[in-house]
Amino acid sequence: MNETHPSIERIVDYLYRELPPEDDAAVHAHLASCRSCDERRAEELSLTELLRAHANATERELPLRVVAGIRSAVEHPPQSLWERLNAALRPIVLVPVAAAVAVALYIGYDAWHRAAVPTAIDAGYYVNSHAVMAAAAPFGDAAPPMVLTSDNESR
Repeated sequence: MNETHPSIERIVDYLYRELPPEDDAAVHAHLASCRSCDERRAEELSLTELLRAHANATERELPLRVVAGIRSAVEHPPQSLWERLNAALRPIVLVPVAAAVAVALYIGYDAWHRAAVPTAIDAGYYVNSHAVMAAAAPFGDAAPPMVLTSDNESR
């Protein structure tokens, strides 16, 4: 630092410890040797204390209800219209879906786990039916083969 006196801004920065270490040391050394600059520092310090005391005296507390409302708004941000609608309709949709799933499981369980009943086939019926159809069939082995022609006559 040069031999000139520090500006009031520099003295304020010194008071609030906002100067780099080397500049802080230089201002400190200058204030120790210069009575007029030290008086300016003392005036600035007393003005700061007066302002701080006035701010503390006029400071007002927020009502507890306002503080609680602010904390609530920060912890639980307001939901959008879609989120509120979704939350309101969730039980209306969820209950019928759960009921449908329960009914499907109840009915389906019985159908899935029922023992298969073997089909009863009357073999005698099919043998007799085949014999009757084979005897009455016009295209059987006993009858001569029929050929259809374009003049609708058979040969």
